[in-house]
Amino acid sequence: MNPMTIFVTPKQRGYTLLEFAVVVVVVGVLAAVLLDRMAYYQVQAERVSLQTTVANLRSTLQIRLEQAKLPGGSLDLTMLAEENPFTWLKSKPVNYAGEYYSPSDAQIGAGNWCFDRSDKSVVYLLNNSETFSGPKTMRLKFKVKLLHLLNTSGAVGTGAGPVVGIDIEQVKA
Repeated sequence: MNPMTIFVTPKQRGYTLLEFAVVVVVVGVLAAVLLDRMAYYQVQAERVSLQTTVANLRSTLQIRLEQAKLPGGSLDLTMLAEENPFTWLKSKPVNYAGEYYSPSDAQIGAGNWCFDRSDKSVVYLLNNSETFSGPKTMRLKFKVKLLHLLNTSGAVGTGAGPVVGIDIEQVKA
């Protein structure tokens, strides 16, 4: 007989039903953990994407403000507050849906940005309501706000007085 021949006994033919059940349970637990982690990372990715877009809009706003302060530069800040901030970007985000008058959620689409011409605000429709804690709203609004000098002590706010700056703030949707 050849020494390389392997003898197979009836017990060595395959897995028992118990072994198969254990493997199925282990694979199920691993799949559940994987799906939970994927959902977590999707929420985190949406949060970072939203924060990055707002930061980009703020940066371009500050650049435009500083350009207006240069010699020979003239820019009416009140007009800047009326503009669509996405027009300031070199390239718009891939999830920018465009400009609308009082857009519905269906027009915007989940995970997309738009500019609402009716109240001059930037709107983002969340993919997941768990992206941010707090009120469970799916629509986030941001608006360009003028910063005014409030009094002689130099306090800055959004009230009356001369315009000293500009910023993008989140407003109630």
